Amino acid sequence: MANHVYFNVEVEGLTEEQFNCLWKTEEVKYKNYNDEDCTRQDLVDLHNQPFMLKIERTEDEDGWIENSYNWYCDNIGAKWCHIEDWECYPAFSGYSAWSQPIYLVENLLAYASNRFGVELSAKMTYEDEFRNFIGVDYFETYLDEDGEWYTASDENTLNGDELTEKVEKHFNMEDDFDWDTYSEELEMTAMEYMDDLVYSFFENGVLKDD
Repeated sequence: MANHVYFNVEVEGLTEEQFNCLWKTEEVKYKNYNDEDCTRQDLVDLHNQPFMLKIERTEDEDGWIENSYNWYCDNIGAKWCHIEDWECYPAFSGYSAWSQPIYLVENLLAYASNRFGVELSAKMTYEDEFRNFIGVDYFETYLDEDGEWYTASDENTLNGDELTEKVEKHFNMEDDFDWDTYSEELEMTAMEYMDDLVYSFFENGVLKDD
């Protein structure tokens, strides 16, 4: 089973109307818990989103991308990716397999800059579900000499072992270690301390010193 990597992306430089224009949805019918017919708007597959359509692909007779595993890894950044929340302007969030969707963000920003003619930036925070790694990636669009917008990115990933080493300074992490163990010195549990390290890194991009 693939590790889920949970991510959140905040975009700067777009109006709410422009941000909402980036996403293509479709009406989906479903049954609610009372077995009543209902409808909702869901995103279409990522490879069919407007910001992905110009990327070269070969489709089979059913309209699915051939060699989709490699295509998604090369153009999204993970073999699969789900956007769960795209209606919280100016941010969107979701989860992907094994790694953060860095190329998805690059493609989305380049598309938006070319569509609206504005310079954009973004910040993506992410963490593996077991915190094998966490990260803060930064993005900026730039205009080349031919008048085309592209995206530059700066990847800032922290290995989970560095987090664990910080925890070990204050807690005796034996084989039967309990993350609810409380530290009088820190006035928090080991899990609370780990969370504090992670969210501080998300905020500042550096692992804070004790």
